[in-house]
Amino acid sequence: MTQYLPPLLGGILLGISSAMFMLFAGRILGISGIVGTFLDFPKGDTSWRLVFVLGLVAGGALFAVF
Repeated sequence: MTQYLPPLLGGILLGISSAMFMLFAGRILGISGIVGTFLDFPKGDTSWRLVFVLGLVAGGALFAVF
């Protein structure tokens, strides 16, 4: 049972974050769209994309450490 806990919690967190992003930003959360448009440097719309990508990297790094 404990082997299923990390993927379950990860899925729950992804679902919550996707729902919150849609609720507050009015957009669908998808990594390919966020990173793809981030690389085009849209004017006035890069800060949240940068924070999102940095959060993904930091989350992976924290997971590897702990």
